[in-house]
Parts: sequence; C-alpha cells; structure tokens
Amino acid sequence: MRSLTNDSPYTFEEMEADIRMLESRYPEIVQVVVIGKSVEGRSLYAVKLGTGKAKVLLNGSHHAREWLTTYLLMDMVADYCRAWSEGDTIDGFNLNDILSKATIWFIPMVNPDGVTLVQKGLEATQKPEKVLQLNHNQNDFTEWKANIRGVDLNRQYPAGWETIKPVSDRPGPMNYKGPYPLSEPEAKAIYEFTKREGIQMAAAYHSSGEEIYWKYKIDGKLLAATFEIAQKLSEKTSYRLVDPGPEPSGGGYTDWFLTEMKKPAFTPEISPYIGPRPVPVENYPIIWKQNQAVGLLLAREACQLLDNF
Repeated sequence: MRSLTNDSPYTFEEMEADIRMLESRYPEIVQVVVIGKSVEGRSLYAVKLGTGKAKVLLNGSHHAREWLTTYLLMDMVADYCRAWSEGDTIDGFNLNDILSKATIWFIPMVNPDGVTLVQKGLEATQKPEKVLQLNHNQNDFTEWKANIRGVDLNRQYPAGWETIKPVSDRPGPMNYKGPYPLSEPEAKAIYEFTKREGIQMAAAYHSSGEEIYWKYKIDGKLLAATFEIAQKLSEKTSYRLVDPGPEPSGGGYTDWFLTEMKKPAFTPEISPYIGPRPVPVENYPIIWKQNQAVGLLLAREACQLLDNF
C-alpha cells in the first residue's frame, strides 16, 4: 500500500490494482468476486480472506467523502495477507489460526462513483450536467456523500426506512434516501451478498467522530452479545460507544443487519470529528493503529458466537 497525501487520494483504480495484486500474490488465501456494478458501471469488489466457517464482513465508503475507510480496509487486507504468509501475529492474533476458523470478507468501496466524483470532480462522471445540478450548480464536491444519482446509500436499507431523520426530499449531495429501499444498485448488491453468504457479524466503516454505533432496536440475547463485543471494540480502538436512544433513525446497513440478520453489527467512525469533508490523511497513522486488528477481533468473536446465533 502506497503512502497517501492530501493531494493524492486513494482512488478506485488504485484499489482495483491492489486487489488484483493481492489475489495474484496470495492465491491460497485471497479470493476476489465482483458482486455487482455501480450506477456508472464500476465493479463492486468483495475480497475474501480465510476458509473458516464463521463469516465476517467489513465494508467502507458507503459515503463518497469517506474514502479513507477504503484505504483502511485495503491496508487490513494487505497486512493480514503478509502476516498469514509469514506465520506472524498481529496484536496477539495468530493469522493462520484465525483464517482457518473464520472467513473475513471485505467490500472496501461500496460507492465507487461517488468516491471518484469527490476525488476527481465532474470530468470523471458520465452525466456532468446532471451531477452539477444535483450539487446546486456548485463545482466543489468535497461534502458529497451520495452515489452518483444523489441517493445516500446508508439510508437505503429496509430498516425503519419510512421514518429516517434527517432526510432530504430530493436527490443531492447527502441525506436523500431514494424513492424506495434498495433502489440503488450499490446498496442492493451489498444487501443480496450479505444474505447470500450468511454473514454472521458485520462492520460498516464511516467517518468521523471516533465513535461506534452498535445498537438499533434489539434486545435480549442479541443485545447482550452485541454490547459485549462493542465494549471490546471500544477498548481496542478507544472509540466511545453511542446509544442512539429508544427511537433511532434507521436505513443504515448495520440497522438492517441487526434487525433482519439478527446478529451483531457495528458502525465505527474513524478519526476525530472533522466536519463534512474527507478525513485529512495526516490522521491516518493513528487511525491505523486503532483499527489494524479490528477485523481479527471480529473474526475471533464470530467464531465464539457461531453456535449461539
């Protein structure tokens, strides 16, 4: 993984090249599948590490300006492959042991069209006049969260979709939930892949705030198990746990996962709060230190919960 600068962000094309490189270098442990296409036809990649029965999924860049989450997940993939091949450990986790008991799936970039718009501007889009209109005729796309059609992909999932707040009433840079749940090909692909694979634990990476959302309309054994794992994640990352209260807004990937899959799911928010813009890359060294072992921690916990859910 190359080093980042604020003037040279991590692009869809670089991610694609890195995925193919890792697939070629570590064919015994890496499997790559294309689970769908974005609105503009970019591939939605899922990268599989391991052969175990317990299945974990980590995804990033539901929101376009949050592309540093893609770099973080790709860094995890590369580091886990390296440690596996060298028989090494990461933060006390034995990679050969974990990847024989668990399978970790990564979907590093849920929203490649939106990420490309934020990074490269209108010239990288197929319908620049339409996109410019969605952005209120402003050429600055720094704050853009949505997919290229102006739909917020993390307000697309069928969990409390009807009552999402805050919400925009029309397509645009953020907060428009779409005409109906799963109207967008990116969200539908992630939804269908998650169900098809029978994922047992999930994390959807976002930014920013150094927080972990972990609770959405769950109770009983699932609430207790999810809270226990959330506490371990909080200890590992130093991120604070957020309880959204009795009437949380829905529509998010982990909201849906918790209520339909009925298994633990978490939304870590990387970086100290920086407002509506991409996370500065100078924050990354600390983000990496906080999150390097998160995929392994979740894989271990999924193995332990396998017989309970």
